[in-house]
Amino acid sequence: MSVKDILQEITKTDGVDDALVVGRDGFVIEHVGQLQADMIGVAVSTVIGSVEAMGRTTEKGNLFEIMAEFDDGTIISAPIGNDAVLGVTARQGGNLGAIRFAVKKNLDALKRAL
Repeated sequence: MSVKDILQEITKTDGVDDALVVGRDGFVIEHVGQLQADMIGVAVSTVIGSVEAMGRTTEKGNLFEIMAEFDDGTIISAPIGNDAVLGVTARQGGNLGAIRFAVKKNLDALKRAL
């Protein structure tokens, strides 16, 4: 499966609007959906780096996922190995359990596809 195929699979999950993969440098590798991928790509990679540094400082281990909830939805980000990051946007009322499961289920496939 290609990266785009995997992202399309994630966006089939109820409540998911967009999914993207960005390099650690913030450049978009692939995206599915209507979001401004370039702008969110830089933000996702920056946030992942900052939260990973916080985890190292507090000796909490490796980061698996970040979930940020907003008035109108949620953004979930997860590292894909050392070189890329997955970002998923979900609308308010989406099934966050199912979305988080879709993210975790597809991380290994994304690693292989990259």
